[in-house]
Amino acid sequence: MEPVTLKQLFQRLNGGRLLGLDVGSRNIGVAVSDPHCRIASPHSVLYWTQSTVLKNISWLESLVPELSITGFVIGYPLELTGFQGKEVAQMKLFVRQLQLSEQFPKISYIYWDEQLTFLAVTNVIVSMDISGWHRKSIIDKMSALCILQGCLDSLTQLENGTKCS
Repeated sequence: MEPVTLKQLFQRLNGGRLLGLDVGSRNIGVAVSDPHCRIASPHSVLYWTQSTVLKNISWLESLVPELSITGFVIGYPLELTGFQGKEVAQMKLFVRQLQLSEQFPKISYIYWDEQLTFLAVTNVIVSMDISGWHRKSIIDKMSALCILQGCLDSLTQLENGTKCS
């Protein structure tokens, strides 16, 4: 697994899809792009504890060829001030576990600023009067979707020559 810039990610797509990951303290929201990397869709939620790490890595490993995944877009929790949020250590631990597994040698990844994503999604879901466990699951998936869609929009701008990174 190799970190890349937006431009490098764009160059490595080769018709593959991207997987968006919103890594939290207990859950990881997962979203997937369409084959043209234009639209993100919610996919699933992984429940993450030290005892589920190998199971989750195995599941992600099986998902990569099944969906033709060529890259991960991983939410990077920055505070409004621009400083790293307290969740950064948790997210970096997860990324490190993926790297140490050596199961994703051809996968590129990029960190994507997820400022306000959780809050925006939570506000929408709360207004829909969805409660309990189901609400948390939806919030995790939709947060991953927002992270991935932000990256996809920037990739589209890059492709159209309106943005350079």
